[in-house]
Amino acid sequence: MTDSQRREIERHLEDTLSALRLQDRTGSDQDMYCADENEFASRLSELRMNVALQARIRKQIRAVEEALHRIDVADFGICAECGEDIPVQRLKITPTATLCVHCQQERDSAPRPAGMMHPTMGLSA
Repeated sequence: MTDSQRREIERHLEDTLSALRLQDRTGSDQDMYCADENEFASRLSELRMNVALQARIRKQIRAVEEALHRIDVADFGICAECGEDIPVQRLKITPTATLCVHCQQERDSAPRPAGMMHPTMGLSA
């Protein structure tokens, strides 16, 4: 990967991080006053969704911060499984990727015990 490609990806990560931090700050202010039980139930459901969204945003923030750290310590773009270079096109699309396409496919297709969360989607297998 060239220095200009690395800088381009780093700028993209920094922009993404700024946007995620803004979303993180604006997502949780909600008044819980309710006129009746139905409104309370609706607000509670909304609150649960907001909590899940905030958790997802914070997970994305950590992933972007880790990618920015990897850029600084020079192991950015190297597959954590096989040690091969991750193609620049993959990093431009998914700059937080830690695995090359082959290793990611291997991980995604590996059988998981029942009830274990999917590592990339947060869904049960």
